[in-house]
Amino acid sequence: MKKIIVSLAMLVALFIGYLAAGPYITVAAIKTGIAENDAEKMSENIEFPTLRQNIKEQLNASMMKKSGVAMQDNPFAALAVGLAAQVVDGMVDSFVTPSGLAAIMEGKQPVKDAPSRDQTPPPEKDDLFKNARFSYDSSSQFSVWVPNEQGKETRFILERRGLSWKLVNLILPK
Repeated sequence: MKKIIVSLAMLVALFIGYLAAGPYITVAAIKTGIAENDAEKMSENIEFPTLRQNIKEQLNASMMKKSGVAMQDNPFAALAVGLAAQVVDGMVDSFVTPSGLAAIMEGKQPVKDAPSRDQTPPPEKDDLFKNARFSYDSSSQFSVWVPNEQGKETRFILERRGLSWKLVNLILPK
């Protein structure tokens, strides 16, 4: 009877350990996917549609906040904001790619006209999330803070999806 109780306790401890290590395992899988240029591995760990939508909303909100004063004085400001929103959508779609994410994970700015991932060697796995700090925000949310070249931090947010974790948001520095 003691063996059964000890075995069950060990299984529960292993399961809890796996749950606690889940975001770290996901971060390692993302790093490997980018370093190996493995789109399938990345799509298993990153919800690209959700990530793109969250970044678009963030940038559009920032743009609306900045243009609020200009809209009062200029009747064409609403048109400009509408066009800018379309530019933001296109920009986010071009930057939220494996190479764009790799640049941000290295603390660099993504470059729109950079050569494709097929023409450039992938970043070293150790360069991704370099100098990053990790923290649990809640039992279902985990953050990775990566400093950029100016010392500001980009926040990668992972959320629990059942027993696994996925990258769903990216908070850019202001």
